[in-house]
Amino acid sequence: MQSTSTWIYRAAALSLVAAAAAASGCTQLGLGELGATMCPEIGRPGDVLGARLSADVRANAKIVTFVQAAKDMAAVSAAVEAEVAATCRRMGADLGIPPMQMRARQGTGGDATGACEPVTATIDQILGQGMQLQITVTPPSCQADVQAEARCSGTCDVQVDPGQIVAQCEPGRLSGYCQGRCTGRCEGRCMGQCRGQCSAYDAQGRCVGQCAGECDGGCDATCHARCEGNWQAPRCEGSVRPPSVDAECQASCKAHADVRASCTPVGVNVWGTANTDMALRLGHTLQANLPALLHAELALGRRLLQDAQVVVKVGAQIPNVVGQAGAQALACAGAATDAAASASLRLQVSVRASANITGRVGATSGQ
Repeated sequence: MQSTSTWIYRAAALSLVAAAAAASGCTQLGLGELGATMCPEIGRPGDVLGARLSADVRANAKIVTFVQAAKDMAAVSAAVEAEVAATCRRMGADLGIPPMQMRARQGTGGDATGACEPVTATIDQILGQGMQLQITVTPPSCQADVQAEARCSGTCDVQVDPGQIVAQCEPGRLSGYCQGRCTGRCEGRCMGQCRGQCSAYDAQGRCVGQCAGECDGGCDATCHARCEGNWQAPRCEGSVRPPSVDAECQASCKAHADVRASCTPVGVNVWGTANTDMALRLGHTLQANLPALLHAELALGRRLLQDAQVVVKVGAQIPNVVGQAGAQALACAGAATDAAASASLRLQVSVRASANITGRVGATSGQ
């Protein structure tokens, strides 16, 4: 028998995420009861970008964006696992596999693994009897939510307290306008003593021009290194940087936007020779379920794996960069770190469970 069919799966990523969040508790999302207790924000509906977890604005921006990204990854990984498992169980029912054989396994991602492994084994048996399949796939094209990324990036772009910059900057790396006495290099006119060559002097022999060296006195432009008075708009060329150029904060925001991407439907074309009852069943179940399985695997799972791994790396850096952020902020960072690690593993396991099926029937040969 020769059959040809085309199917389109139109479920959006956000609908899956929302369904998983609504149907699952914090523990099912990989957040854990302890994590939700320590950091209620991570278990509540909605985003946490407007939360105030630390009085330190720079630390707060870094932590809330990381917590949001980890929360997103937890929800989407649960959605992928649920969708892969549900699809495999539908296929298993079509192929006559008893439900008990498709029960969840122990461990992260065990629902998808338990449901899909018996289906994979049954497909191997059917194909081993001589059934021929030809499947072509039009993969999804996904576009990140630029509005979500812009809003999140706005959280990163905060004003750092000038006193914090002055206090934390490495010696000799400060610069800015000195409201007082500059005792370092002056980019404008030096009005005082120039330890070097001065372009102009007044009647008393004081420098009133450009100083090629160090200025000890007033400076009408940027002063470097030392100011006896108040720094205005200080900058640090060392370790203290505003979050607007913060790599961890921006990485979290990119992951946040990628989770909220919109994707085009998966296109599937199947041709098959069916000579037995089981071969006919396989053809029918592939027609009905491949689009859903490929959506979960390609549009969500594989696409977000790298983002999930980046969020895990951000979590590993958080303790080193937030300083004295406060107990609540550090508790949320810890809970989010655990959630991100669990989400990354769940995505990997669920994608592998799906790929074992789609790869066997040739549905991802072009990916």
